[in-house]
Amino acid sequence: MNNSVNVQDSSMVLALDRIITEIQDELDLVKEQNKISAESLKRSGLSGSEATKILSEKLSNVTHGHSSLIISKENDVTAASPIQFTSLIGSNLGYQNETRFANERKEPVISNIFYLEEGFYGISISYPIFSDKNEYLGYTDVTIRPEEFLRPILVPFTEQTGYEVFILETGGMTVYETSEAEIGTNVLTDPIYDTNEMRNVSRTVVENKEGAIEYTFWNQNWDKQVRREAVWTSLEQDNQEWRIGLVKNLDDSNNENRSVSQISSSDLDTSISDLKQFVQDTAVAARMKGKENACADFNNLSGAYVTDDMYIFAYDMNGTTLALPYQQGLIGKSRMDLADVNGLSIMPAFLDAAKRGGGFLYYIYKNPQNEYQNQLKLSLIEPVDENWFIGSGVYVPWINAELNQEDIKALINRVKHAVSHAQEVGKEQAVKDFNDINQSFANGGSYIFAYGYDGTTLALPYQPEIIGTNRMNYLDMYGVPIIAQEIYTAERGGGFVYVVYYNPDTANNELKLCYVLPAGDDWLIGSGIYTGTNLI
Repeated sequence: MNNSVNVQDSSMVLALDRIITEIQDELDLVKEQNKISAESLKRSGLSGSEATKILSEKLSNVTHGHSSLIISKENDVTAASPIQFTSLIGSNLGYQNETRFANERKEPVISNIFYLEEGFYGISISYPIFSDKNEYLGYTDVTIRPEEFLRPILVPFTEQTGYEVFILETGGMTVYETSEAEIGTNVLTDPIYDTNEMRNVSRTVVENKEGAIEYTFWNQNWDKQVRREAVWTSLEQDNQEWRIGLVKNLDDSNNENRSVSQISSSDLDTSISDLKQFVQDTAVAARMKGKENACADFNNLSGAYVTDDMYIFAYDMNGTTLALPYQQGLIGKSRMDLADVNGLSIMPAFLDAAKRGGGFLYYIYKNPQNEYQNQLKLSLIEPVDENWFIGSGVYVPWINAELNQEDIKALINRVKHAVSHAQEVGKEQAVKDFNDINQSFANGGSYIFAYGYDGTTLALPYQPEIIGTNRMNYLDMYGVPIIAQEIYTAERGGGFVYVVYYNPDTANNELKLCYVLPAGDDWLIGSGIYTGTNLI
């Protein structure tokens, strides 16, 4: 390795080799599934129900695959999966450089990050389709959101080693960063890196296949700038070349003690009442003061809006940070890609709550009092006006809500299987099957549930008396509108939601991480993992 500095910790090099191998294995899995589907498609044809079934089967074997298309050599979409993307069939994507490039190459391709027709920034991993006579027909792909695809590998790795991870394209685009605020930025042009030192670091990394370098930048918590060391090498597959690196702080000083206190289980109800009053009063004050003056007050660590129990955060409706007193390096930065360690998309959930007039929600976030350790948080969102919102929350430190990535993978696959079943047998039969406690879909706490987008309960096998009722306005015991949040999440394309709900295995109300997917234009399917503990 040609180092710009001597690597002070040889374990970083060994860890880097390990993570490269794990990422390569995941990419190889997608490539193999694409290859299998391409072989099947040359016999079935590129359109029709059989082609769609082949795509669905492929996605069921790629846990964090977001969608799959078949694109003809004329750049037309001929089939799509899951069902919410079938509206793309018939579209011509020839205007996309990445689509034309894949058809021109006629070989396996990993695209750069670009805005996909599916409605998000992601990567297309594609494979060519040839006829039995070796005539090129087009290609099929798996599209991924890099943070979702890589999180099951890199979150446990970071927790085990303490190293942060970055993945860059050679053009400077950030494919992945442990610090989520940097995902999607270009290290060569983004203002966040606009210092002579950081521009030099960025150029050094993208222009060299491997190396090591020291520099000063914000730490992972975005609360102070520290001296850091980065070590990187390259992963080359098909046409793509990524710089993959590890980062550690050279400053070993501990975070200073913070004034945010942690509540006890016996105080939770009182703290929720206090939280509601605090946020509502603050919203009134913000409307009187105006955004600029209010946010200046919110960002003052010694001010009235950082109390013994809580602090105020604020964002605009584009997800840009306006106030975050303990992480002021993030002010002015977009956090639309903000997700917690289990994969819940935090900012879209914030925006959903703000747009519907405010409300409570759960997620996992760094606790500044406890050395920025991840802890479950119950927050209340309140819109100030149509352009921005505020929020605050209470940490619940006695709940270990971080789940095993293998369990999360099994949850996603369980829901995908249920959606595939519904597509195969139809909505009416699928709902009957989900409600039948003698079938595998009703497997204790791993049961499948289903709701209409209007809030109607379609499947809830262990509470049959609720089937057919409308639960759009249902609140759990802490005031969280959990059914509405599941519906909004499914309408966005699917994802995670935390709820406190009845566990048929224990007959207790427990914290649960749910995963939901759209099953059609008007209903969702979901399942969950109970943590085995409640908030009280």
